[in-house]
Amino acid sequence: MAKTVADLLNAADHEWQHWGKSTWNVATGAKVVGHTDDEQDFAQFIIDNYCAVGGGSPSVNEISNDEYFWSAVGISAMFKAAGFVKPDFPFSQSHSTWLRKFIKARKQNQPALYWGFRLVEAQATPDVGDVVGYARGDGLTFESAQAFFDKTGSYSSHSDIVVARRPREIDVIGANVLDSVTKKTLPLTQDGLLADRSHKWFVVLKRKGF
Repeated sequence: MAKTVADLLNAADHEWQHWGKSTWNVATGAKVVGHTDDEQDFAQFIIDNYCAVGGGSPSVNEISNDEYFWSAVGISAMFKAAGFVKPDFPFSQSHSTWLRKFIKARKQNQPALYWGFRLVEAQATPDVGDVVGYARGDGLTFESAQAFFDKTGSYSSHSDIVVARRPREIDVIGANVLDSVTKKTLPLTQDGLLADRSHKWFVVLKRKGF
């Protein structure tokens, strides 16, 4: 059976509910955190349910002490729960694995689950079911982060699944955000592009294959 946007949204929502519905409005700074990876049961949940999909064998203490970053394996688990398989979406411990894959697919005009667009392109208006990604690194600015779109080697990054869109804002769900699975609200420009500059956004993966 073909996978749908609803399958992905349901999988993301299921994890968000499990973690206590943590939220963060990036524009206002308002945060409400439910469960976190400081709780042993939730750290073990990551190992049993997320690392089992995306890889890695951290200890509970490594997760709780923020020595293991579990955001990518969390996203991997959401896509697997939605019914996708590794040829569709490359489950990984690194977000750049799929960011690079889908940017390359668009550049080479290849069929794929997503195509990657630069943040400033008119087509880069994030919609429900899309994935948005930002770069991470010491000394990185928003401007310098835009070069990550053309990087071909692995790099430090993060991505979230877009789960809702309203006039001038979107909601995204991501893993290991505030040590939880958190729903962030992000502002959009009048043209519908990402307006948040507190994160080093550089790519929007637009749905192509489902």
